[in-house]
Amino acid sequence: MFFLSINGPSCSGKSTIIKEIMKTEENVFHLSYDFLKWSFSKYNSKTHYNLVIDLLLNIAKLSFKKKYNIISDSSLYKKDRDKLIDLAKKYNYKIIEINLEADFSVLEKRFEERVASALANPGSRISNTSKERFKELVKIFEKEKNNKAIALRTDNQKLEEVVEEVLKLIK
Repeated sequence: MFFLSINGPSCSGKSTIIKEIMKTEENVFHLSYDFLKWSFSKYNSKTHYNLVIDLLLNIAKLSFKKKYNIISDSSLYKKDRDKLIDLAKKYNYKIIEINLEADFSVLEKRFEERVASALANPGSRISNTSKERFKELVKIFEKEKNNKAIALRTDNQKLEEVVEEVLKLIK
């Protein structure tokens, strides 16, 4: 069984790569902070952040007990990632940490395209439309990332190549 932690700044390709992996793999649960936060009316990170982390940990624990492979894109902060990794260790899971990385200019362009698409499609889900917050999230990732994790570039590799590398790691 594996626990795959996919980390990266906004617009690095986390959701896209996870969707591709979920298409090919069986017995995998996607542990997603964003999914849970969108389940709250009027989500506010100051009010709900710790509650969402508690929910994630409990869902992870149940998923480990049920012997699901887990892909997580849930933890921007090291302390919360470490809690998930500690749980995975408790259940004897193979732990794989990946950082998805790209040059800031590429991330910024993707962010602008994401915001434009969301504004053109009312009802679409987007966590952030603020360029300042986007820059802040990139800085948080750089500060909080595990420098020993496997780094994959999403700016100079094709999506298929990155997905193929991830699939090799979980096999």
